[in-house]
Amino acid sequence: MTETEKKKLLEVRKTIKSRKPDFKQQNFSRKKKISDRWRRPKGLQSKMRHKFKGYNIMVSKGWRSPAEVRGLDRLGNETIIVYNVEEVSKVEKHQAIIISGNVGNKKRMEIIAKAEELKIPVVNIKVDKFKAKIAQEKANKDKEKVEKSEKKKKTIEDSLKKADKKAKEKSKKSEDSAEVAEEKEEEKKAEEKKEIENVLIHKD
Repeated sequence: MTETEKKKLLEVRKTIKSRKPDFKQQNFSRKKKISDRWRRPKGLQSKMRHKFKGYNIMVSKGWRSPAEVRGLDRLGNETIIVYNVEEVSKVEKHQAIIISGNVGNKKRMEIIAKAEELKIPVVNIKVDKFKAKIAQEKANKDKEKVEKSEKKKKTIEDSLKKADKKAKEKSKKSEDSAEVAEEKEEEKKAEEKKEIENVLIHKD
């Protein structure tokens, strides 16, 4: 198949997909318990099964893409699911990659970098938006880290201040108690002196 034929078929597929309706289960809008995913109508008197006008359209092969371009992306490249960087190296020029949903952000960024290096298109990710999102998340994480460290620093400073205050209060209390003890000692000595003087006076 030549490139011009492929382009024509891709245009045909695009037209079919633009006109293709959403195939939904019969009476999904009437009853809450019925989901909107497709199920073939089986009722004997089903208007949808008989394909009456004014009822939902049934699934039919006429809505399928042309077989030659089925499974290709919008540029006409074959799509391959990749799980790691090593698999990206094996991808050929006429192929595009789909990054698996199980891959984490770190590995995803590595795969994107390798794909950009080899000029391989990534189908299931808008690369610029994804990079911006990751950068924003990293900035938020760094900000949180700084805030956490500042909070920890402040907590340590507050605890040190409290400890100093307690130590000062304790030393002040000990000084006060020492002064009180000295005063008591002096009062005791003064009382003893008075008693001695009284005894001497009575003797005379």
